[in-house]
Amino acid sequence: MDQPDNFAGNGFGHVTVLLHEAATSLNLAPNGVAVDCTLGGGGHTRLLLDAVGKNGKVLAFDRDSTAIDHARNCFSAEVESGQLVLVHKPFSEMAEHVRAIGLAGSIAGILADLGVSSPQIDVGERGFSFIKDGPLDMRMDPSRPGTAADLINTADEPELVRIIRDFGDEPMARHFAKMICRQRAISPFHTTLELSSYLERHSPYGSKSRKHPATKIFQAIRIAINDELGELDRFLAGAVPLLASKGRLSIISFHSLEDRAVKHFFAGASGKLKRQELSRRVALPEAEIDKMVNAQGRVVASSEAEPSAQEVEINPRARSARLRVFEKA
Repeated sequence: MDQPDNFAGNGFGHVTVLLHEAATSLNLAPNGVAVDCTLGGGGHTRLLLDAVGKNGKVLAFDRDSTAIDHARNCFSAEVESGQLVLVHKPFSEMAEHVRAIGLAGSIAGILADLGVSSPQIDVGERGFSFIKDGPLDMRMDPSRPGTAADLINTADEPELVRIIRDFGDEPMARHFAKMICRQRAISPFHTTLELSSYLERHSPYGSKSRKHPATKIFQAIRIAINDELGELDRFLAGAVPLLASKGRLSIISFHSLEDRAVKHFFAGASGKLKRQELSRRVALPEAEIDKMVNAQGRVVASSEAEPSAQEVEINPRARSARLRVFEKA
């Protein structure tokens, strides 16, 4: 099968999900300023640059230095001209950065693709994959402390149960946490295949499940050590005040925990979810909740999208993607 037109090559090897749908949903015009909060392979970034034109500007954030280095090579002309500004920071720090450079209230569109990039999964040395051997790492920013091995080998059993249950939606969380604690007392886990093969051998599901028993557990560990849901909440709380009037915030999520957080935020910011209920659903300080309920805007229902059957055939990892769009009043 031919490679899709959104393939980001040059060694990064990431196929961008909902490429045109997400970029189009921002409704960008020439000369505007846009933010790509999750640079990755640069697929969305390319279309944002095209949309704002030579006299516009795109700020692109990523906490993975590999993505930043890749983009610096692929977009060298745009970086040199100032049309593209690369920022090596997590998207939870995006609002602080944009305010610091004096662009708050003038951003035409903000895009976030919450998926793990293909190189992070496919390169065994990054430690994200349960089918490729590598160190138990899973850090999106390898310069920061706290690896998956640290968590697996030191967290107490109740904490492991909570992580596997809440972040992996794994009904047998107690069983798997007990097995992990039993084995690490004999020999700590150091590699991805050590952990995944052990989970497979001690799975209560046997051969009944089509999913590898490590799937949900690896997801849970990854979410925990990267604080993905906390990062998302902090990003959401700071994003809308940066937008100009009629500016849009478009977010692609890949699992129910992310999508639920985005849906609740949009409902709160559009006045469809009361403050008290919103406080119960997002783990943020009261001042940040106030920002959300005072944002005011609307959910752009016509821009909600899921991958087509053709896209899923080309890139099976796209199957669970969901695009939601909010427009500031």
